Amino acid sequence: MGKGGKGKGGKGKGTAMKVWTAPKKWESKSKSSGKGGKWVWVDQEEPVYKRSKGKGKGQTKGKSKGGKAKGKGKRRAAPLSSEFWNKKVESEGRKELGDTALAGVIQRYNLKSGYGFIKPDNPAGLPGSVKKKMSEAEAAAEAEGKEVKEKGLLYFRKPDVNHGEGFKVAEGTAVTFRLYVDSLGAGALDVSPA
Repeated sequence: MGKGGKGKGGKGKGTAMKVWTAPKKWESKSKSSGKGGKWVWVDQEEPVYKRSKGKGKGQTKGKSKGGKAKGKGKRRAAPLSSEFWNKKVESEGRKELGDTALAGVIQRYNLKSGYGFIKPDNPAGLPGSVKKKMSEAEAAAEAEGKEVKEKGLLYFRKPDVNHGEGFKVAEGTAVTFRLYVDSLGAGALDVSPA
């Protein structure tokens, strides 16, 4: 059998290789040939790789169970130029209601998700179709087990805001807006600083 071949009596588990062994202290040089060492054939098992418990590539320090999947961390709302917003408007069947600008105050805004709510200055002056859609949306949210903290708020999204002139959306900001209704309720669009 040639170099590097299977050893005698091997069951196919490993490979045989020729290894140089150094002479032992008790061996005399007269018994061994040459420099005191000798070549022997040794059966070598396939190496078994064990995963270390320490911090290595792909390991995290801290929470390892029940955490978010890789790449699912801090996501933000889609950019204004994204086709995502147009698809959402189309899927919800948005219908704009006139060109009249109304006044209100931003009650809440979630920057991470890109949506918020506006409290109209004159809720009684809203059209009947808007009031009906708002009450239907509030009832649907309560039926799903969600807590409606404040009633009479209009929903708006990041692309519904006029971002010109450095306008930053923040809670308590006075704004003007127009109205729309869709399959999910009523909302505000063309949101601008007052």
